[in-house]
Amino acid sequence: MISLDKLSGAYPAQSKEVSQTMLSPIFVSFAKRYKLTTRETQVMKILVLEGKRNDDIASMLFISPKTLKNHLAFMMRKTGTSSARGLISLFFKHAMQILLPSV
Repeated sequence: MISLDKLSGAYPAQSKEVSQTMLSPIFVSFAKRYKLTTRETQVMKILVLEGKRNDDIASMLFISPKTLKNHLAFMMRKTGTSSARGLISLFFKHAMQILLPSV
């Protein structure tokens, strides 16, 4: 898997900030399109930008792993996906439609 650091060519700290800033409007658009809650959008950002495992995401958000699984289940139901990978893939498809609408 190629990290965002390698894609942007920036130093790791700069890369993360640049990625979050550039993708923020896309996350908002994605959340509105699929009616995600604020917490679900936070989960989505961590999945996409950091690629953390469920236990790590739960710890970062100060919630139990079971609560995180519930958030993911609701997100998958809203988006018609069946896995975290599916969520990430759908997000990037959405981003490509915004960034390259004619493709």
